[in-house]
Amino acid sequence: MTTSDLVRLGAEFSLGVHPVDATPPTLETPIYTGRVLAHEAQPGLMLTASDVTYICDQNLTIDLEPALLCGIMLHGEGVETEVVGHGRIVRPPGRANLMGFGRTVRYRSPMTSGRRFRTAGFILKPSFFERFGPDMADDGLATLHEFISGEFRVETLGRSARLLEIARLCLDHPYNGRLGQLFLESNALAYVVEVAELLKQERRLMALLGRRHYERVLEAREILDSDLVNTPSSLQLARRVGVNVTTLQANFKTVFGTTIFGHVRDQRLLMARVLLQEHGLSVAQAAHRVGFARPSAFSTAYRRYFGRSPRDETR
Repeated sequence: MTTSDLVRLGAEFSLGVHPVDATPPTLETPIYTGRVLAHEAQPGLMLTASDVTYICDQNLTIDLEPALLCGIMLHGEGVETEVVGHGRIVRPPGRANLMGFGRTVRYRSPMTSGRRFRTAGFILKPSFFERFGPDMADDGLATLHEFISGEFRVETLGRSARLLEIARLCLDHPYNGRLGQLFLESNALAYVVEVAELLKQERRLMALLGRRHYERVLEAREILDSDLVNTPSSLQLARRVGVNVTTLQANFKTVFGTTIFGHVRDQRLLMARVLLQEHGLSVAQAAHRVGFARPSAFSTAYRRYFGRSPRDETR
């Protein structure tokens, strides 16, 4: 049979199959209302996501079996939770938070009426790692496995646009039925791989720069990204994070592969794309808003970064 024959046969077969709904169901409970997803992508790998609003004040207390929990707050304020015997944990928005434990722990989290949260993440249980056997020793999964191999551990990763997009697609993807289930499985695995790679990179950079200098670089990027319209100069930024400007410039380039100026320029180009696509600004207007003196220079930088002219975004 040719590929076309198989496609036709599949089309005929699909007419007799009832599609499975792969979108997060909407729930109405006494505690919250909204969409919740809990999908077992593979044995030991659970993809979780929610977009809920709490309708009452309550403290949630649950016992968690050994696992690695990873989640990103896509919308909402930072949440402070408690792991009994291990203190309080702050989950900042927009950054992946990892929490692992090799034995059962008690987890407490406050719920406040009227607060809305969008979160997406995954849960890895010990059974997920068992299939890999000794091969895991030379794999990025070994770093994740460390989280459930001993005592309680928690770690917050730096911001990652790739990771945020993967998390967003857990809730908002265009697929349904078996194709939707296949997408969720592939997205869950992409989530795990990306987190493992980020952990490896952070360990390598901490060993190279030292924890203090590495954290100062992350803090500097947080400051830049928090207000791209009024970004501080390199000297002002260095003073705010407590290192000299030469060291900050060098370490920033080592961690992110670009200069401080390059990072701000790239983020402003991303901002310009939003202004063109979603707000209907002209090329000249978008160029002016993101800090370019000449539209021609803006167009050149835009084409170099996105591979297309900014005028293509306005058509």
